[in-house]
Amino acid sequence: MIQNVTWHIINAKILDVFNLRFDDTELWIDKNQIIYRGHRSDLSAIHTFDAQGQYIVPGLIDAHVHIESSLLAPSEFGKLVLSHGITRIFADPHEIASVSGVSGIQYMLEDARQSPLHIHYMLPSSVPATPFEHAGATLHADALKPFYSVPEVNGLAEVMDFPAVFNEDEDMHQKIVDAQSAGKHVDGHASGLSRQQLASYRKYGIDTDHESENAQQALERLNAGFSVFVREGTVERDEIAILPAIHTANQSHFSFATDDKTANDIQNEGSIDFSVKLAIKHGMEPAMAFTISSYNAAQAQHIQNVGALTDGFVADLVVIDKLTDFTVQKTMVNGEWYTAPETTVTPLANQQLNFSLSAADLTLPIDATKPAHVINIMPHHITTEHLVEHVPTVDNLFTPDDIYAKIIVAERYHDLGHGIGIIKGFGLKSGAIASTIAHDSHNVIIAGTNDADIILAADTLREIGGGQVVVNNGEITKLPLAIGGLMSDQSFQHVIKANKTLQQAFSNMSDISYDPFLTLSFMALPVIPSLKITDQGLFDFNRFSFIQIQD
Repeated sequence: MIQNVTWHIINAKILDVFNLRFDDTELWIDKNQIIYRGHRSDLSAIHTFDAQGQYIVPGLIDAHVHIESSLLAPSEFGKLVLSHGITRIFADPHEIASVSGVSGIQYMLEDARQSPLHIHYMLPSSVPATPFEHAGATLHADALKPFYSVPEVNGLAEVMDFPAVFNEDEDMHQKIVDAQSAGKHVDGHASGLSRQQLASYRKYGIDTDHESENAQQALERLNAGFSVFVREGTVERDEIAILPAIHTANQSHFSFATDDKTANDIQNEGSIDFSVKLAIKHGMEPAMAFTISSYNAAQAQHIQNVGALTDGFVADLVVIDKLTDFTVQKTMVNGEWYTAPETTVTPLANQQLNFSLSAADLTLPIDATKPAHVINIMPHHITTEHLVEHVPTVDNLFTPDDIYAKIIVAERYHDLGHGIGIIKGFGLKSGAIASTIAHDSHNVIIAGTNDADIILAADTLREIGGGQVVVNNGEITKLPLAIGGLMSDQSFQHVIKANKTLQQAFSNMSDISYDPFLTLSFMALPVIPSLKITDQGLFDFNRFSFIQIQD
C-alpha cells in the first residue's frame, strides 16, 4: 500500500550529522516530521521539491540568546533570523524580567507565539543579578516555578550568581531544584571562574556555559563536563579564539550562540549562519560546522528529535547554495516552507522612568596628586580592564578629554540615586550617549564629555520613556524603545534604519569601530570582570565589592 506524505525532497546533498558528511539522498516529510531519509518506493508525496543539487542542512539553532539585545520584539526577531536559516533559539528573557518581572516574561511568551520560529525560553535565574544593583523586579523561586508548565519553557537560564550557588543560598538552590524536578535543565554562566569553581557548578547539575573567551577556557569547561557555547555576538567576539580547541573527537560538546547581537549586525553579517561561515573560513570542515550549529545545540539543551535530517526528527531544514560563503535559499520550519507572517507587536505597558540627575550630581572630586580607578573598555569583549591612572583635572575635579569620559548609572525605578566613575575607550571627542539598556538591571547609563549634554541625554530618555540617545553639543538623535525601554514596538526594518541613524550620529563624536551602545550596556554588569559601575557605585569584580574612585 502506498503511503501519502506531504513533501518529497529530491536531488539534494543532505547533511548526515552522525557521520559528519553530505549524502546524495532524499527526504520524505509528513506534516512536521521527517518520515524517512533515502529512497522509498512505497511512499508518495503531495508536493515534490527538487533541490537541483543544492545542499540541505538542519535548521540552525542559537543555543543562548537575549532577544532584547536585538532591540526587537520576539515576533519581529523571528522574521529577521528565519531569513538567515535560524529555525530555533533558546532565549533568556532576563532583561525584560529585570524591568517588569513576571509580566515581562509573560509578554515575551505571548508575542513569540506569532512567529513560526521555535522559541524556547530559559527562565531568568538572577533577578536582580546581584545585590550590588537595584532592578525593577525581584523574582524568587516561587515566582518562576509555575512557568515550568508552559511548553515553551525549557529550563533555568544562565546562573550568573556563583556566590549564591557556592554558598548554597536557599532561593537559588530552590530555583535549580525546581527546574530539574520539572524535567528541565540549567544553563551556566562561568565568567572568571577557576577550574575548582567550575566543579561547584557541576555539583548541582549545571551543564552548559557560554563565557569562554579562548581555547584554554573552553577546554577547561569541557574537562569539567560542560557543553560549551561558542559565542559570537556584536560585542562578544570569542569564536576565533575558541576554534583551536575544537576537533573531531570533541566537537559534539560544542554549539554556537550569539548571546547579544543587534538587529543591524544580524541583517548585515548574519546570526548563527555567520558563526558557521567564520568556522569554515578558519579551517573547520563544513559538515562539522553545520552539525555544531544544529544537532549539537539541541543535545546541549536536552531537546530530542531536533537538529538532524533523518527518520523521526522535526522537519526544520535549510537549503543553501554552497558550503563555504553560502546564501540561504529556502527555510522549512515544522514541515512548512517559511514565508513571513503578518504580526502585530503590542507594547508592554511601559514603566515610567523615575530618576533625577542634575549638574551637581555629576561633580567628581579627584585629588590630582593621586591616581584614580578607571574602567577600560576591551573592544569586542564584555570584560573590562581595571586601570589605576592619573586622570585630567581642573581645580581638583575630574575633567573629561578625548581619552577619559564620565560614566553614570542612575537607578531608574525608584529614584534611589546614582553611581559615577571614569571610563576609557569610547574615544569621545564631544557629546554624550545614553541608554536604558544597562545589563542586567537596566538602569539609565550615560557616558559623556560634558555635563550639559549628559543632562540633556538623561532628560531625553525620561521624555521618550526609555531607549537610546546621542547628544552632541545640544543636538539630539534618539531611538525610542517602547517595550520596557529595551525593545521597539516597530518592525525590524524600521529599527535597523533608526539604529543606523543613531550610529551615524555617534560616529560624528568618536571613531571607535565597535558598537558603542551594546558596549556601554555591559559597563553596568558587575558579574563580569573586572571593573564595572552600577547605580550604587564602582564595583571591583576581583574583590567582589564596591570601591572608591581613589584609594
